[in-house]
Amino acid sequence: MNCDRPHDGVPCKERDRVGVSTVSALVAETAVGLGRTSAGVMAFHNAVPVEDIASPDHLDAPIVPLARGLDQDLERFLWQPQRGSRRVAKELLWPVQRMRTGQFAGAAVMERATPVTGALFENVPNGYGHFSVPYLAHMLCGLRAEVPGYVRDVLEGRTLRTWVTDHAGGIVVIPDADAPTTASPARAGDGGAGLLIPDEAPQPPPYDHRPGQAA
Repeated sequence: MNCDRPHDGVPCKERDRVGVSTVSALVAETAVGLGRTSAGVMAFHNAVPVEDIASPDHLDAPIVPLARGLDQDLERFLWQPQRGSRRVAKELLWPVQRMRTGQFAGAAVMERATPVTGALFENVPNGYGHFSVPYLAHMLCGLRAEVPGYVRDVLEGRTLRTWVTDHAGGIVVIPDADAPTTASPARAGDGGAGLLIPDEAPQPPPYDHRPGQAA
């Protein structure tokens, strides 16, 4: 992509590790809306190298939210370095937040988005900016407070339900190497899916989670 905008002093197209990169749907949607002919270049400029998300040597920078009066756990998440699934969510949120900062729209303070059942952060501002959905709630709803039932099935070797196999080409479970051997569902969102020993693992909940929602 012929993009010469800088990244830490390096022209965009000369960045390391960008051969395999990812963007959120909100970044792609905004790129198409702002410039159809240059949408690919804009999306590439805001893409996040997958290696940067996964590298244990790279610390994610703090995100300064436009909204004020955030819950302490959400504010801590945005300001402090994260790991595991939280790290992935935060890295993908970065380009969205950068776009939001450049938008001429007021920041939400008191109004909250509709809570997502089972989400790690349920009390999230309802700010849209110029996006099509409340951007913070949209980007963070994949972080779950519990391990979804279909992920437990993978961990415990059970046959997956057809609603999973019909809609997903595959599932990759990356347990946290630093986590204890067992992890309670209530703490699973702290660093990844965790590991559950079959004879100690709780029975899976009703299948109310869907692919794409799990941390």
